[in-house]
Amino acid sequence: MFSSFGTKKPSEEMTDGEHNGEHNPEEKKLGPQDPETVEKELEEVGFVAPPDGGYGWAIVASSFLINMVVDGVIFTVGKILQPAWVHGFNISEASAAMTMSILSGFYFFVGPVASALCNVFGCRQVALAGSVIAAVGFLLSIPAPNIYMLYLTFGLIAGAGFGMMYLPAIVIISQYFAKKRSLATGIAVCGSGIGTTVFAMLNDVVWEFVKKDWQQFLVYTAAVTISGFAAALLLRPLKASQDQIEKVAEIVENYEQHKDKVPESPSLSKHNTPFLSSLELHTAGKHGNGVHRNGSVKSIIEAVAKDVEELNRPLARMDVFYTGSTTNIAARSRTGTMNREEAAEHLKNLRENLKEGTPQQYLSKLELNVADDGTIQHVQEKSVMRDIGQALKNLLDRQLLGSPSFLLLALSGTLTLCCFYVPFIYLGNHLDKIEGLTVAEKSFTVSLIGVLNIIARIGCGYIADRPEVSALVVNNIALILAGLATMTVPFYTAYWHFLAFCFPFSVGVACFAALRSVIVLELIGLEKMSNAFGILLTFMGVGAVIGSPMAAAMKDYTGNFDTSFYVMGALMAISGAMCIPLGALRKWELNRVTTSDAKAEVELQKLTEEEAKAI
Repeated sequence: MFSSFGTKKPSEEMTDGEHNGEHNPEEKKLGPQDPETVEKELEEVGFVAPPDGGYGWAIVASSFLINMVVDGVIFTVGKILQPAWVHGFNISEASAAMTMSILSGFYFFVGPVASALCNVFGCRQVALAGSVIAAVGFLLSIPAPNIYMLYLTFGLIAGAGFGMMYLPAIVIISQYFAKKRSLATGIAVCGSGIGTTVFAMLNDVVWEFVKKDWQQFLVYTAAVTISGFAAALLLRPLKASQDQIEKVAEIVENYEQHKDKVPESPSLSKHNTPFLSSLELHTAGKHGNGVHRNGSVKSIIEAVAKDVEELNRPLARMDVFYTGSTTNIAARSRTGTMNREEAAEHLKNLRENLKEGTPQQYLSKLELNVADDGTIQHVQEKSVMRDIGQALKNLLDRQLLGSPSFLLLALSGTLTLCCFYVPFIYLGNHLDKIEGLTVAEKSFTVSLIGVLNIIARIGCGYIADRPEVSALVVNNIALILAGLATMTVPFYTAYWHFLAFCFPFSVGVACFAALRSVIVLELIGLEKMSNAFGILLTFMGVGAVIGSPMAAAMKDYTGNFDTSFYVMGALMAISGAMCIPLGALRKWELNRVTTSDAKAEVELQKLTEEEAKAI
């Protein structure tokens, strides 16, 4: 139910107690207030402020474990299972690779759906369901008679489950953290590096233990996956206190009693007061039926509680996909109008002036069915399917698909994902050229990528909180270097060459994953961030699906993986290079829109003057 966006920040005069629902009855405003003032007060009272600590650290631990399980499995099992499927089903490398690519592709494809489900059912329920679905997908793969069944069970079902585990684990951090979000997210996503490191080594041990039986290995994979169920149990949602709900009811009751004394504004639209309008609608005819102990009305508490819950849904926050601290959102989202020095000064002033404990609120607006005269036409009964459909509709924005700069960013993400998983799966094939290497030494390269990924992500967290540092430039350089390094892999003749390769590739992977939300904020802005992410996940899913099979098909055609690494490395380097003019393209695009709007205003004014003369 959220689409038309607006930015709300809490009044600095509010006390910490007010944010926690502890309000003094003597401070209640009894006089008439205009609807927009009441709307702001309702949002400030009803919004559950991120605690930036407390139980939030249990949320971080849960997200860390979920990232460890999901990425640990995705990045490491392909190296073991794909050769086993090639020999077991007597199929080509490309056919076997399609299984892993569908798994990683649906991990992205299900993102928009998982977001919508989180908005309706809550992050914990979606993550719990995801862990069960993924584990069931792996177990259903055990009796698979052919590779095509694995496409469905291992790829589609398990991939969808992983997507349902991963996205809630990231989204819920935005609900618990504001100023410390960069630190919290950084710790959580380190689980990806730890998982890659641990499972790269553990999988080889298990593989030998099950005597290289891929079906028994899937039992182990399912067991690892279902362990995410225990971690997901910790994802407790933030809920408004009873005092907050009662205070909201009290404000609505007071407004209803005095609204006849407020002069009507012809420019006022229900879209400017969505929370108030929704509350009025749902509490219509229920006022005055009995007074609660704090002055609110008993009969409207239930209706108010539902609207307060609606206000605090994940997608009600425009910054839900932003991984940096909310203290730098204003500076990051104004890179088109600020230079780097101005952005740094802005951030410094903001941090000095921002009251300790005052969270930044970036709330979207509740969409109502409003007529041209600003009155509510009709309201459909709420249903789960309608809520999911509305959330998906709001995430997939057709306007963004007409933006050249956004399409360039999306295409870049597709090319990056084409190469993203290739070294994790096929680097071992090049290591086979070096005689005398043990299984542990071969696995260590993937483990090293995991360790270095952790360090690089911490560095990206620092960059995310420094608006004077261009996230786009850092991302472009990292991807170009990672791509060029990938292209050189076929020339390696010593073990240390492969270890050296892990450094640039790890940094490229980390920068792409960690800075994507920062780049979207810089280029697209906060109001379209959720919409942009829904589309970007789809584009990246396409890259994940086609990348590994392309690399495997080249191996089938040439007899080795040399060409695969040349082409995939080139695609990653191109994905970084093509974003170099992205900032300039975005400025041109915005200037074109501004010029077009100004021209339309002038033409409209001229038309009006001509019509006046004719009259």
